[in-house]
Amino acid sequence: MSARRISHDPERVDRKTLQLCKQVERTLNLVLSGECDDEVLQDLIVTSVRPMGGSSQLLVVVEPSVSETAPSVVTVLDHLQRAKSRLRQMVAEAITRRKAPELTFQVRSPLLPDPALG
Repeated sequence: MSARRISHDPERVDRKTLQLCKQVERTLNLVLSGECDDEVLQDLIVTSVRPMGGSSQLLVVVEPSVSETAPSVVTVLDHLQRAKSRLRQMVAEAITRRKAPELTFQVRSPLLPDPALG
């Protein structure tokens, strides 16, 4: 039996978690662009999905696709909060895990650089 290396580096994200993030990103982009009845949410693009301490809590970063007519951040967050359980349900249907991750949303202006990118 081979020894398995365990990393204790909290900054290191395992391959499975990164796969989950990509799968959630693709699913949410599809749902928001086509299966969502909310005009505010239909205008959003998921720019990234990152783990928040593990795979059970994910940070979903979105931005409006059209900056000239973009609603306020407060409006977008309000619409996301109202749709949160439905979006999580759609993610649960698309992924193969026992429990769907909790989703936390962050709205980014397309005119400002992403603080996570440095």
